[in-house]
Amino acid sequence: MVCLGQWAGVKARQHTTPPGASLAVAEGYNSSASAVNAIFLMFNIFCISVLRAIRPALYIPGIQYTIFVLVGFVYGPQEPTEARSQTLIKELLYSFLTGQAISTVVSLLIIPVSSRKVFFGEATGFLQSCRGLLKAQLEFIRVLQHSVLFGLCGEPKSGTNSMSNEAIYNKRISALKVISIGLLSLGAKLREDVMFAKREIAIGHLRETDIHVVHGLLRDITIPITGLSTIADIAGRPHCRLGGVESGQASEAGSGTELDGWEEMFQGLTVSFESIVKILDESLLHTLILLGLAPNPKNAAANDIEAGAGTPKPGDLNFGDYLEKRIQDFRRERSSELQLWAEEKGLNSVLKNTAKHTTPPANVDEINSGIPSREILASRRLHIVLYMEYLLYSTSNAILAIVRFAELKVSDGTMAKRRLIFPAYKTVVKIVKGLVNGEEPGPNTDDMDQLGEIVLGDSFQAPKDPEHLPPRNPRQAWGDRVRAIPKFLGSDAVRFGVRVTIATMSIAIMDYLKNTHAFFIRQRLVWALVMIGIGMSPTSGNAVFNMLGNTTCTLFGMIGSFINWYVVDGKTAGVIVFFFFFLMFYFYFAARFPRFLVAIVAGALTHVLIIGYELQVRVIGVQIATATGQAYYPIYELAPYRLLTVAGGCFVAYIWTIFPVPITEASVLRRDLGVSLFLLANYISVVTATVDDRLSQTESDVSRRLSKLSHKMLAQQIVLMNSMRQNLTFLAWEPRLGGDFPKSVYQCIIDELQNDINYLTIISYSSESFRTARLNPHGSKWLSEFANSRSDSDHISHRITSLLALLSASVLNGHALPPYLKAPNDFRFTSDGFVEAENHVLDLKNVNETGFRVIAVIEVAQRSLVDSVNKIADHVKELVGEVDFSYRMRNVSDFSSLVDGNGERKEKSY
Repeated sequence: MVCLGQWAGVKARQHTTPPGASLAVAEGYNSSASAVNAIFLMFNIFCISVLRAIRPALYIPGIQYTIFVLVGFVYGPQEPTEARSQTLIKELLYSFLTGQAISTVVSLLIIPVSSRKVFFGEATGFLQSCRGLLKAQLEFIRVLQHSVLFGLCGEPKSGTNSMSNEAIYNKRISALKVISIGLLSLGAKLREDVMFAKREIAIGHLRETDIHVVHGLLRDITIPITGLSTIADIAGRPHCRLGGVESGQASEAGSGTELDGWEEMFQGLTVSFESIVKILDESLLHTLILLGLAPNPKNAAANDIEAGAGTPKPGDLNFGDYLEKRIQDFRRERSSELQLWAEEKGLNSVLKNTAKHTTPPANVDEINSGIPSREILASRRLHIVLYMEYLLYSTSNAILAIVRFAELKVSDGTMAKRRLIFPAYKTVVKIVKGLVNGEEPGPNTDDMDQLGEIVLGDSFQAPKDPEHLPPRNPRQAWGDRVRAIPKFLGSDAVRFGVRVTIATMSIAIMDYLKNTHAFFIRQRLVWALVMIGIGMSPTSGNAVFNMLGNTTCTLFGMIGSFINWYVVDGKTAGVIVFFFFFLMFYFYFAARFPRFLVAIVAGALTHVLIIGYELQVRVIGVQIATATGQAYYPIYELAPYRLLTVAGGCFVAYIWTIFPVPITEASVLRRDLGVSLFLLANYISVVTATVDDRLSQTESDVSRRLSKLSHKMLAQQIVLMNSMRQNLTFLAWEPRLGGDFPKSVYQCIIDELQNDINYLTIISYSSESFRTARLNPHGSKWLSEFANSRSDSDHISHRITSLLALLSASVLNGHALPPYLKAPNDFRFTSDGFVEAENHVLDLKNVNETGFRVIAVIEVAQRSLVDSVNKIADHVKELVGEVDFSYRMRNVSDFSSLVDGNGERKEKSY
């Protein structure tokens, strides 16, 4: 593009220069050449800015392209002939290619760090984080009975002990949340880096397919192990309290016998968890050892006397068999203990006595309508215990799978020697298509016609257009494609590209005007253009952060260049030696704090340009250095000029971010929140359909499409959640006019959204057991009877979906909510009539059947989901208000007229 633009500029100069013109006229300023180069610069800056906004993965190549076209078109109007233009472009291209070649060679030969090494380093950190999370979960379970049970339903203890227990409980919760968030972050990084590891040519042990399997196995561990951490959130929900019931029942439930029985059960649970967590910790270490990610201990310590001499150690190939046996022992022991405990409490069904009381009723007497409160409490506790056991059992099986994989790779010789590994052709093609075309806009349903009479819902089809019916002929179909052009031109990416182009040209115009062209070149204002091109951001808060960060780091770069130059008295050898140390210093912080990458690179670039220019002048002389029109300045003048130009560029970028209409973090956050609520409504509907499908049939084409759609929605939600959290952090940098932003309310909504996503993911994950149960002809009888007994859950799911859609529309448009919005409290997985019939299908004797524990898991997750949705509705109501024209009289003198016969306050509504 630079070659084409400069060639067009040279031709414009030739066509507008009169024959026989003097050398000063022929090679001096030419308005036509300047206009042509300005047009090409505007077009290229606009295109690359739009591309960077659409494809963030192209950010670094986009910066290189931006710098190249800026330098090329700034100096383009000065080139009078094609030969000089080609010389400039060739030198510019050689400089870029030389830098890239040097960086490539250094990356390959000097302490090389491959994408595979990054992936396996993250995988090591992931498995080590799993070990830490399991231990944190065990510590939380140890304090759970004391903090929740005795704090809510037991007799109050002394003030010091109570505060101590509460402090320990809160400390365990905080540790659990921190490790869980860190594990999820590592999982997200693994998902981003796995494609680079798979497409790399390298020498190693594991092939591309093995890396794909490892990533899948790690992903399978993520859901159950992080899902187990949700017990901290569930314990605080009023309908899922582990340690107590409502105030009217506290005296009965808090009796010594009841508390002792619960404590005894929980102590048994804790002992079982300690045993299995210990073996899981060793299993993760075993996996790290076999995959070569951790050193193999040489049995330095003597064998554990309690474990016995024949117990396998981490690193032994028969450790997987030992782990599988311990998992089965854990399941068998826990099932026996649960059945014994349930018999003592008079429970014979996993869902007995809780069908009609998913949430605490207002009147305590309603609870006792033929159902003792102790049995209600026992059933709730049973659900929680089954919930915890199932997720820990699932985590154990997921870890067993990766242990088996590691042992297989050792036994088949994969880990015995290193080999040259090439990426598969399909992998490279898929990645290239993903970068060029992006992801598919929706699930592929082209071959669904062969399924017969299956009717697909609207969400399987392309989104409907309220202004256009589907095309019925080729002309209308062609018109739909044409309408995509104005839709694209009105997108956020194009608006961002326009802002960057205007900001760039507000300074670059000086280069294309006769009176300011020489000043622009002499004072190196192209540096300001570079800072605009690489540092401009779409939102005002981020713009303030970038402006202050780039200016501050440039100041440090200027100070660093002074130290680099004067500490050795300007001696060339000393300057070069210290120059390397300073670059190491800059890029250490760039790698340590990637959030400040652009700012730190701006400071390093300042240091490089200042020192490099002074050394260049020493080599080529002042006359050649000033041949392009740049003035020569000693270092003590050049460095402040550099700081001023960078600060000016950052300030101009900020001005065009907030002018004429600022795009604030608050508006982007509100938009993302509305989209996330609508996406959550779709996710709930998809998960409900997935569970119903897995209950009713085995694997089918519709099942696979539902699973694909569910995974896609989950990935979109994760991106939205990260975006909202990032915008929350930048809100502190955003200049505010008027009242404060309700940051705490948005934070609460985002937290509840994350909880909803966690619960839905657990429901979807656990329901896979139903499909596994159906594959077993001997164990699927109870599941078939249970599936046939359930009432259709679509209408309840649709009510929650409708509620979330209303919340989404209100947040996006800023409209008040309709009155009396609440999530349905009867959103249940089981049929009330089926539970009341005391059917043997739900008898605890089936607790060892595949998928039986999942019923309790889904019950707990659904109740927590409904409670969370109600909290979201309350928070959204706090943000946008509610349609309410009722007239309330609060005058004390009129109090008697506003009280009815029962002593309750009345309202007058009009």
